[in-house]
Amino acid sequence: MSELSEQMSTEAVTATADPAPHRSPTPELHATYTSLEILVALVAVVGNAMVIYVFRRDRRLRRRTNYYIVSLAVADFLVGLLGIPFAILASVGLPRNLHACLFTVSLLVMLCTISIFCLVAVSVDRYWAILYPMCYSRNVRTRTAICEYLLYF
Repeated sequence: MSELSEQMSTEAVTATADPAPHRSPTPELHATYTSLEILVALVAVVGNAMVIYVFRRDRRLRRRTNYYIVSLAVADFLVGLLGIPFAILASVGLPRNLHACLFTVSLLVMLCTISIFCLVAVSVDRYWAILYPMCYSRNVRTRTAICEYLLYF
């Protein structure tokens, strides 16, 4: 019995004294992650820039529902332009300054939250338009959509 308790106490001491070492990702994994993030950023910037350009160019697209879509495109454009590069910097441990780090994290959270709120606005708008089509056309105006669009930014 004493051998068993001695062995258990020795294993407990060994387990607490020698925790598993922290493994940092390999350089290949960092390169893969960074290249995929850059690809996503490029697709987000180019795709959303095209949506914004077409909306500004064609006056027929300036309907109340499309303002919500454009606000989502602007939010995702900013995520691709600013958010993803800052996420790449954060993955390699930059910036090292506390205030710059807080700014980077705050910007990432803010941009992602704006994008999520834009998705919610599109969803709620479509829900009301489908569920209450007569009331929707009377109560929801383009001016309301523009005001909500400006509210996010």
